[in-house]
Amino acid sequence: MGAAGRPGKGLAGGGRSGVTQATDRVAQLIGALETLPDQSAASMARELVQLVLELHGSALATMLQAVAESDRAGALDVLLTDEAVEGVLLLHGLHPADFESRVGGALHRLHPHLALHGVKVESLECAGEAVRMNFALVEATRYREDSAETIRREIEAALRAAAPDATRIDINGLPARVSVVSIDSITMRRPATTAAHS
Repeated sequence: MGAAGRPGKGLAGGGRSGVTQATDRVAQLIGALETLPDQSAASMARELVQLVLELHGSALATMLQAVAESDRAGALDVLLTDEAVEGVLLLHGLHPADFESRVGGALHRLHPHLALHGVKVESLECAGEAVRMNFALVEATRYREDSAETIRREIEAALRAAAPDATRIDINGLPARVSVVSIDSITMRRPATTAAHS
């Protein structure tokens, strides 16, 4: 709550990054409880957090069921376009899309950006909560020496937001360096001619 009992700004307008930061902070605070000297108080705090999550989860599940059964077509899809709503549903394990669909959707959204780096996803495999993907170079002139690390960070961030339940992300096929040979630098060699003998 903010001043005079008003709710604070919270995650309003924060988008996916705001949800991710808040989720990370929750995890940090819960972890900090383990270091408190008064573990009796820490135990009560953990129980409080767990009970609040269970209450919210139960209410959200009821709301989702009501939306899904309503006559308004696409109402649930509209809700899922809000990144804060999507993040909370993921937190409570209530997101209607399965793990593989969420991973595939995240990579699909990254496709135009990956194309700018000259690469594409060649194959994707989801086994349990582990993700393995292979990339292929499609345009070497767009690929720079720092592209591999940049792409890796962007993919990990996107998958972490869309599938926080992922336990492992393997990214393969991103070359560390690509040598590009300019056509202008190639000297055409003419075949040697043999002198005629009289």
